[in-house]
Amino acid sequence: MNEYQKVMLDVLKEFIRVCEKHNLRYFLVTGSALGAVRHQGFIPWDDDIDVAMPRPDANKLLGLKDEFNAPFFLQHYRTDKGYAYPFMKLRNSDTTYIESNFLYHNINHGIWIDIFILDGMSKTPKLKNRLKNYMFWPLFYLVFAANFYQKPRLKTFIPQVLLYVVSILLLPFKIGNWLIKAMDKSMQRIKYDDAYLVGAYLLWGGNKEAMPKHYYGNGTKVLFEGVEVVIPEKYDEYLTRRFGNYMELPPPEKRYGHHHHKGASVTISYKNFYKKKR
Repeated sequence: MNEYQKVMLDVLKEFIRVCEKHNLRYFLVTGSALGAVRHQGFIPWDDDIDVAMPRPDANKLLGLKDEFNAPFFLQHYRTDKGYAYPFMKLRNSDTTYIESNFLYHNINHGIWIDIFILDGMSKTPKLKNRLKNYMFWPLFYLVFAANFYQKPRLKTFIPQVLLYVVSILLLPFKIGNWLIKAMDKSMQRIKYDDAYLVGAYLLWGGNKEAMPKHYYGNGTKVLFEGVEVVIPEKYDEYLTRRFGNYMELPPPEKRYGHHHHKGASVTISYKNFYKKKR
């Protein structure tokens, strides 16, 4: 593991601690589930950890936000006003990882794990509304662009002023966070317990995220960097649907992470990091 992966693993341990204490369901998903099966830990070039929770459990977790020990912070649009995603992140506030796309957002920028929310996508084996997952993206970008705000710094003054103009023009979409709340409500239209196909909206897999609920089932415990974690019960079916022949390594030129940062540190809080940059 590299130093950033070690911090992410500590964040994961804290997440698991709270979930186990309150009997909340969760699963490592996407590349993290693949890493658990193929590498018994991180895919060597991976730069994040993805977990997913059924909506009922995710709602309970949000209500337990104060259960996390410092310096961990449960980020959601209800707990961090400048955060634009309709899912959660658990962050270590004593660290820094400023994603390029969030450079001008006034949010917690600690190293994180993603906590996606599994919602019902169809009550039958066939996904009827195949456009819904893609319709959320343009709406999401309206919310994202309406949240540009950060105290201007000399080196970035001009782009920040221009982004403020964008935020002002899109202010109606930000007021009361009504648009992101509407998106969140729409995602919950089919209850998880009533669905045949479930998945996390806005994940990069698109409609591949719509999987039979029994793929997740009660989960299967495996080791991830020596930590006992839960992955989908039918993980072979799950990973095959997501990655095809998932045990085959990609060619060397495709072995890279997908996050890009404008500043990172495992020892400096994002707040102090910004002070130094000013």
